[in-house]
Amino acid sequence: MTGAVLIASLLLAGCAAGHPGPRHVLPQPGPARLVPAAAGSLVRVPRPDYADPASVAAAFYTAWAGVDAVHDGPLSFAARCGPLATPALARQLAASQLPAAAWPAMRREQLVSLVQVRAVTRPDGAPAPTPSMVYLRACASRVTVTTAGRATVSDGVTVQLTRTGGRWLVSAALSW
Repeated sequence: MTGAVLIASLLLAGCAAGHPGPRHVLPQPGPARLVPAAAGSLVRVPRPDYADPASVAAAFYTAWAGVDAVHDGPLSFAARCGPLATPALARQLAASQLPAAAWPAMRREQLVSLVQVRAVTRPDGAPAPTPSMVYLRACASRVTVTTAGRATVSDGVTVQLTRTGGRWLVSAALSW
């Protein structure tokens, strides 16, 4: 199994083109990172506006789904997601582990998979937003490059966000 296939199987996918629902204007990605990253990492996480759940959802998906097996380590995604997640989800992500052979195989393949969030929508059938909880779907384009070539696909995840201490944080990553 190639690293690209492994990563795809580990991440929740979705986001059909033209997905209905309200769209949110997203901040343009900038050079700032939420947490220190490995030297040379290609994964860039936009600085979120914690008062805007759509901004946090977009930054979380970029942090969660981005992979740079050349410069990062197996749990880099968990470190990037920590500032965007509730403490319970941050612990869950930190405890996540790839199969033992997965990371060395991805590193050998020089796998880099980057996402660019195109839109954040409210998924059809999701519970109505409340002042303390909302469900949003981040829809993105994913570009994956390995020694075998380059592939671009539509990708995404539905997340539950909880308002904690005046900030929106991701409390769960779901398939919808």
